[in-house]
Amino acid sequence: MAFTFYFSGIKVKGLQNVPLGKPVMFVSNHQNALLDALLIATHCNRKPYFLTRSDVFKGTLLKVFFEFLQMIPVYRIRDGKDSLAGNNAIFERCSELLQRGEALLIFPEGNHSLKRRVRPLSKGFTRILFLALENNPTVDITVVPIGVNYAKAAKFPDKAALYYGEGIRVQEFFNKEDLAGSASRLKQEVFHHLKRLTTHIEEESRYEEIVHKLDRARVDYLDPVDINLILETGVFPEYKKREKEVPQKYIFKWAFFMLNFPMIILWSKLIKPKVSEPEFLSTTRFMFALLYYPLFYLLLMGVMLIFFNWQATLMICSAHFILGSILVKLWRED
Repeated sequence: MAFTFYFSGIKVKGLQNVPLGKPVMFVSNHQNALLDALLIATHCNRKPYFLTRSDVFKGTLLKVFFEFLQMIPVYRIRDGKDSLAGNNAIFERCSELLQRGEALLIFPEGNHSLKRRVRPLSKGFTRILFLALENNPTVDITVVPIGVNYAKAAKFPDKAALYYGEGIRVQEFFNKEDLAGSASRLKQEVFHHLKRLTTHIEEESRYEEIVHKLDRARVDYLDPVDINLILETGVFPEYKKREKEVPQKYIFKWAFFMLNFPMIILWSKLIKPKVSEPEFLSTTRFMFALLYYPLFYLLLMGVMLIFFNWQATLMICSAHFILGSILVKLWRED
């Protein structure tokens, strides 16, 4: 429900490719920190377990909370070489989940980046899949690649699009006598699918130049098929002039600011300056709204009750909430 009022639009394609009642591993690109995982979790028709970087599991309370959310810690080389041994138990647990017909979600790039390209994949997800098949050769596991796309990932309000690719049957790549070769082939297949499901700018040396050309053409980043066709052919659309500014755009924007100015000031002056990485900006903004808006409405109701009865107070707060949500849908950032 929070996403409905945070994004001005969410597009989901290919949900028919998600098997129901069977073991599945969702494998996705990773651009926008926690928002990637939350978007998939709320728009995949399954209840996946999440493989999550281990350094967030600090303290008993957080550990219990993350376990409740079906988050599973995974250790990386940056967590210390000795800690990698802990992955053996984690991979075994993931293997058991797949054998039970559960769903897993993993981001095999290993980190996140706002750059519009798929980065090299780690082999951890293949180890989990092949371990499940070694323990139970009859289990039929499907890998579903997902392309997560954002119009402007660090901006608000933003738009998102999820593209679920065709399922990849793991058994067709598994060869117990050649695990290294099997892992390499499966990685390449998943990588190939991910590159088609999101915008993939191959040339790192020309990345900024290419993005500039795409921005000038005002392409729709929520349509990776069209953009990747442009990138493959090298034929960029002509420069598209900005549409004439319309007064309504500013009316919607400033109306939203006026309705929410205490929260906007709190965000812009106290919270936003502490976000050091742009990849965490949207996630922090979303979590800020999720946690603090209930307090904002409780305070607003308390003030309103000084002047009005509870029926009028409820009507005013409801109208504020509905109007703010509508303005998010109508407000478009260029």
